[in-house]
Amino acid sequence: MSSIAADSTVAFPSPPSPLTATKPRKITGKRIAGRLITRSVNPKRLWQAFTLQRNRKSHRHTYDDAQLAFYAKILPTGFLHFGYFDDVDRMPEDMSLAEVLQSQHRYADVLMDLAGPPVEGALDVGCGMGGLSRMLRDRGYAPIALTPDRLQVSHIHKTMPDVPVIRAKLEDMKAGDYATQFGTVFTAESLQYLKLDKALPILTKVLKPGGRWVACDFFHSGTSTDKTCHVWDEFVAKLDQHGWRIRSERNITPHVLPTLRYIHMWATRFGLPLLDFAELRLRRKQPGVHHMLETVLHDLHEVIDDNIGIIDPAKFSAHKRYMLLVMERAE
Repeated sequence: MSSIAADSTVAFPSPPSPLTATKPRKITGKRIAGRLITRSVNPKRLWQAFTLQRNRKSHRHTYDDAQLAFYAKILPTGFLHFGYFDDVDRMPEDMSLAEVLQSQHRYADVLMDLAGPPVEGALDVGCGMGGLSRMLRDRGYAPIALTPDRLQVSHIHKTMPDVPVIRAKLEDMKAGDYATQFGTVFTAESLQYLKLDKALPILTKVLKPGGRWVACDFFHSGTSTDKTCHVWDEFVAKLDQHGWRIRSERNITPHVLPTLRYIHMWATRFGLPLLDFAELRLRRKQPGVHHMLETVLHDLHEVIDDNIGIIDPAKFSAHKRYMLLVMERAE
C-alpha cells in the first residue's frame, strides 16, 4: 500500500470563485440581428452560401445516411403503421413504447396469416422501412418490396440486401415484367394512396390465377371531401367495376385505437404544452424576435392542431373505419 511522505504537499484544485465563474451565454435579439446583417452584407459569406446551395445535391448521400440512421433509431421495427392490439381497452397511461412496437409486429402477423403459401411469392406494396418484407422473408416468402421513396429503397438495400426492391409507385410499375408472379400482394396502409383505376389492372396482372390481395387500411365511413383515404362505398363500387370481389372483411378499428390514444396522449399532454412554453419564453425573453415570427408561429400551431386532429381517437372512430381485407378476382 503506497503512502504519502509527511513533508509532501498534495494540491487539490480549488472550486471556482463565484466572482470568476463563467456565466452562461445568452442569445439576445440584438446578437441574432447583428449576425444576420453581418453575413448578409459580407460578399465572402454570400458566395459561400451560393456555392453550398448550388452543390447541395453532391452532399445528398451524406445527408441520406444521417437520415437513415435517424430512422433506424426511432423505427427499430421497420414499421410505419398503426399496429394491432389484442387488448382493445388498453389505456395510454398504462402503455409503454415497447408495447407499441410489439403491436406493430402483431399487425404484421395478422396480415401474414391471410397470405397464400410461401412458394407463391409476395409483393409488399408501399413497403416503408421494410418491416413486413423482413418478416415475410423470415417465413420463406422471398418477397419483393415496392416503394417510390429513395430513402426507403436505400435503407432496405443496406439492411436486407437479399430482398429485391422496385423503386416506383404501383401505378408506374412495369407489370409485364412481373406478370402472374405473386400469390399474394400486400398493401399495409398504402391502399389509401393508390389511384384505383390505374392500380387495380396492375394488381390483376401481377397476381397468379387464384392469388389474393391482402389489404389493411382505413376508409371514410361516409361521403367526404377529405382525400387522406378512400370512401368505403366508393371503394367497394370500384372493385366491382374492375372485376374484383371481397373474399373476407373485418373491421379492426378497435384494435388500432390504443396506438392512436397513446400518440394523442403524448401530443396533447407533452408536445403542445412544451411548444406553448417555448413560445411564451421566446415572447418574454425576445419580444422583438417573437413579434417578427408571430405569424409563422401561428401557422405552425394550426398545422400541428390539424395533425393532432387526425390522430384524435374519438374523431377517427366517428368518421373512419380500419378494415382488414382479402380480395380476389371475381370468376
